Amino acid sequence: MLNSFAGRQEIVNRVLQKDLDGNLAHSHLFVGPEGSGKLFTALEIARRINCVTPKECQQRAVCESCKKAVTFQHPDIRWICPAPASTGEKEAAELYQLIQEDPFYEPTYAASSQVLIGDVTHPGPLSVRSALKYLRVKPFQGKRKVVIVSGADRLRAGAANAFLKTLEEPPDDALIILLTPVRSSVLPTILSRCQQTRFEPYNENELADLLQKIYPDIQSAHAVELAKSGSGNARQAALLRQSVPQILRRWAISLLDLAHRGNEGTLQIAADMLHKGKLPASIAEEVAPGNKSIAKDASDLVEKRDRVIRICSMLSIYYCDMLNCMTRGDTWVPRMASDADKLKSIVTQRTVHSLLLDIDAIEQARLDADRNLNLGLVMAVLFKELVSNAREQTRAQSA
Repeated sequence: MLNSFAGRQEIVNRVLQKDLDGNLAHSHLFVGPEGSGKLFTALEIARRINCVTPKECQQRAVCESCKKAVTFQHPDIRWICPAPASTGEKEAAELYQLIQEDPFYEPTYAASSQVLIGDVTHPGPLSVRSALKYLRVKPFQGKRKVVIVSGADRLRAGAANAFLKTLEEPPDDALIILLTPVRSSVLPTILSRCQQTRFEPYNENELADLLQKIYPDIQSAHAVELAKSGSGNARQAALLRQSVPQILRRWAISLLDLAHRGNEGTLQIAADMLHKGKLPASIAEEVAPGNKSIAKDASDLVEKRDRVIRICSMLSIYYCDMLNCMTRGDTWVPRMASDADKLKSIVTQRTVHSLLLDIDAIEQARLDADRNLNLGLVMAVLFKELVSNAREQTRAQSA
């Protein structure tokens, strides 16, 4: 369970100091890639700014206010996020509980939902209207009313417009923090009313330390490997602890090997499996022996798309790693040490140019999957390109 929010400490400290100096802006926009700590930082600022014993609670929740903050029960802190219109108090409470158990938990609807304005008379707990209604009330226990909005780039037009007046004339005791991975997708009228803070991806050491702080059972070597495979994305690194992402990772290295050997038939079967949301039973058995439920089919299109995108992400990591191996030689440090020998053996038969073509093809497939194109076709085209690039390389070496 949480006892603090592991935010980017330098940003937390900077915001708290501005508050102490009396020059803290009321409206903020945190901009940075997925998994760069924006939400944790915003929640930690909300906790610390309303804390009644600041010195005692710097590292962990000690006072009643902080204990309420880390359990999402503080009366003066509200977090809203993309969610279906049907989300009620019960579903919101379940989400808060799951995040306490695993801070990187993300519901399946997160990737496809919008931040909704909410019903006029009965706005949902994760809607804009509920947040605005909440801001109109004076702080009950703390110093400020804090509203945090994840997915500011996914505020529907009505929801965004409803926010504008509050951003223009926020209550004196309000603090509003909007979060987005893409600045250009936020309305210019919102951008102009917020103080902006840029978040960068975690470096590997930071990320490994973060994972061990959140998951004390992780061994140091495993944390380092997860951090390397996460490419600065803390959520991605944390997800690789789970069974399905582990299966997808092992499947990705198998698919890479099949592409290198030109086994197009098996790859087309894999494309069809991904289209249907299936996982390879043999790899699932390796990851979780005897647990047949692990390899169950994806339940909906969102989950199927998520698996395809994760496969593409893992393939990109492996191909980029091969490129680094080729260009750095003896100084190369693999992101995933267990797969280093396999990548080394393939690299000897490839060129920089052919690997760059592979990386471009994988990125295009990831973008196409994210745009909801036919998943089976997207992966079939990708695998065909990877095989073609490998074959062209073989022909060039034989000539």
